[in-house]
Amino acid sequence: MEIITSLKNIEINCNTGVALGSFDGVHIGHQTLIINLVETCKNKGLKSVVYTFKNHPRNLTSKNGAPQRIISLEKKFELLKYLGVDYIVCIDFDDYQRNLSPEKFVKEILKDKLKMSYGIVGFNYRFGYKAHGDTELLKTLSHKYDYELLVVKAIKIQDEVVSSTKIREFIKAGNIPKVNLFLGRAYSISGKVVHGNGFGKEFGFPTANIDVSKGFALPNSGVYFTKCIIDDKLYNSVTNVGYKPTIGSDTISIEPHILNFTGNLYDKEIEVIFYQKLRDEVKFERIQDLIDQINKDVNSAKKFFKM
Repeated sequence: MEIITSLKNIEINCNTGVALGSFDGVHIGHQTLIINLVETCKNKGLKSVVYTFKNHPRNLTSKNGAPQRIISLEKKFELLKYLGVDYIVCIDFDDYQRNLSPEKFVKEILKDKLKMSYGIVGFNYRFGYKAHGDTELLKTLSHKYDYELLVVKAIKIQDEVVSSTKIREFIKAGNIPKVNLFLGRAYSISGKVVHGNGFGKEFGFPTANIDVSKGFALPNSGVYFTKCIIDDKLYNSVTNVGYKPTIGSDTISIEPHILNFTGNLYDKEIEVIFYQKLRDEVKFERIQDLIDQINKDVNSAKKFFKM
């Protein structure tokens, strides 16, 4: 798979099939679309291309800014590679992109640069200046610019349409089983382990303080059953997300206590995989009450993971 990060660097000299969208989360609906793209391209002798942006278009087009991300670009690339995509064109959404008319977008980018002969989009896809382009216009332009188009209908689970917006709502509500159901895999957060206040170690439950970049959707405060990937190995863990009200903190933290692990984690990049929320975050009157509760949380995690 080749990743292209600038329109100037596109050197595709064969006909392609192109999937268009943000694909934040690469959820069940996105996977359905991408699998169709890859299989259709193989059958038609085309190269498969995903055309997306590094930043969300609403960074430039909305006074409210962009929605919080579900996954990092690196994770998105990893998932798209796993699905078998040949090219990812992931560029900045800039003034050039914002001011392109819908038809110019089709001609100058999809046809002239990407050589698109087959396109696939979700049912609610919008494009071009002020998002004036929609799936109906894309269909109309297909006759003029000679490409096939498939519009994928909404995917529903339990009578709810799968969308990145809905998944963000589930994440913020701490409804991890629903998040995982809609993603089609376990939701995770990655980051480097940095130095914290050291209270966990002092209490007998050392934690890995994860440095998470701003702009990501995070679960609401509480304690979660999780697993951690460290140096390609999987460990059971119990993770606190929140402000540690008993100790007192102004910033949210993500701190897994990794069961049956010894060693130095500082500066390591680890991935925390979420499975279920155990309880809300609580402010205890005494430190001993907090320690007793952590003991209970660890025992609950061992039961959950059948350790």
